[in-house]
Amino acid sequence: DAKMDCVKELLNVMDTFERALEAPCTDENYKKGVELTFAQIQKAFEKLGVTEIAALGETFDPNLHNAIKQVDDSEVFQKGYLLGDRLIRPAMVAVSV
Repeated sequence: DAKMDCVKELLNVMDTFERALEAPCTDENYKKGVELTFAQIQKAFEKLGVTEIAALGETFDPNLHNAIKQVDDSEVFQKGYLLGDRLIRPAMVAVSV
């Protein structure tokens, strides 16, 4: 449970790094630093057994996904994660109708 609580807190950091990677940046050295730091976080999660929940293009599973609206095309608003076979956070998705 302690590992699960720790990973839950770090997911917000992971989300922030992903948004930073998507933001336009003209400073290549800064961008490379953000990419390397993000890769380190991903590797640490991998070592802990944390995996991302497949969501985009997948069949909706209420055990793994949290549908927030219905749209023509599926969309992922927030990635979900598993620790081994335990759900840490469901993927927040828009499901296609």
